[in-house]
Amino acid sequence: MGRLLAMLAATALVSACAATAPEGKLDPAEAEAAINELFTAQGERVLMQAGDGSSAGTRAPVGPDGQPLVGVRTSDGLIWMTQAQLDQFIAQKRIEAAALARTVNAYGAQPTAAAASVATSPIEATPTQQPARAAIPGGFDRYVAPGLEFSIGPRDFRNADGSFDCVLTFDDGPHHSNDATIYDILDAKGIRATFFFLGEQVQANPTTALTAVNRGHEVGYHSWDHKNLRAESRETVAEDFRRGMGAFTALGLQPAFFRPPFGNYNAGILEEAAAYGLTTVNWTNDSLDWQIKDAEGIVQRVLSLSAPGDIVLLHSIHERTVEALPAIIDGLRERGCRFTSLETWVARATS
Repeated sequence: MGRLLAMLAATALVSACAATAPEGKLDPAEAEAAINELFTAQGERVLMQAGDGSSAGTRAPVGPDGQPLVGVRTSDGLIWMTQAQLDQFIAQKRIEAAALARTVNAYGAQPTAAAASVATSPIEATPTQQPARAAIPGGFDRYVAPGLEFSIGPRDFRNADGSFDCVLTFDDGPHHSNDATIYDILDAKGIRATFFFLGEQVQANPTTALTAVNRGHEVGYHSWDHKNLRAESRETVAEDFRRGMGAFTALGLQPAFFRPPFGNYNAGILEEAAAYGLTTVNWTNDSLDWQIKDAEGIVQRVLSLSAPGDIVLLHSIHERTVEALPAIIDGLRERGCRFTSLETWVARATS
């Protein structure tokens, strides 16, 4: 796969068909066909905005169909792609990062034998080697919290004891039974997490939603019913927030954070969230627990992608996620993660 990706970068992604691109460029039609042969959908996704600064100093070209292309700076230079292709490119980079887990982890620490056993690659690393980080090329802070200006990056979150701040987040609840079990696990581990609830589920499971706050956890908004809001009209987006946030406020819940379904956002969605006083926050470590069908695989995925300052994405609706949670917590702590609230994480990153 890595060799095929390299071939793609050297051929389809750096072709000679778009004179408007200043350096590397891409033929949308040819690249779409090539990428579709190599990539499959991986986890929740983000579609970055054209003209978002990724191509600073240049004007983004458009494809043959008039669709704006997004410039992304990578180790292969500047490449141009459609938003759908960017989505696939990000997914592949995450897969590659998982395959680059090393004996020396991203925190610069030497894990125990138990923690090291989850590494997906047997290749040894020297102390100076660090695994590649699973992040969007050149767009980390924009993707994680597009409405915030970051003063420091997560790698600067080092604490006096050598640990780094990290956050556990759970989407798609409140589940009628799983969330209560998760609360118990978090209590036993001494952790406060953030739950991004759906409005319709808050309405269906109000006691479980209120229990999250009563147990000391943060509650965020994740839309009314998990539509891909970026594919909807502004009127539909506004109605989603009106209806969904109404379910929260009816219980006295006042979320501070919004996570768009699938991580997909645009200017209108960000503006609508801000109108409700919500800060949009996505994630840095995608567990793929919706796709991976066993707890062990979920643990392996999260720990192999672990890096300083992580915001970990999990989904409380899956029993296998509940089963995996204790090992995820223990493994992340072993690697140097100190769990904090999302509010603390954001305050530190922007202070």
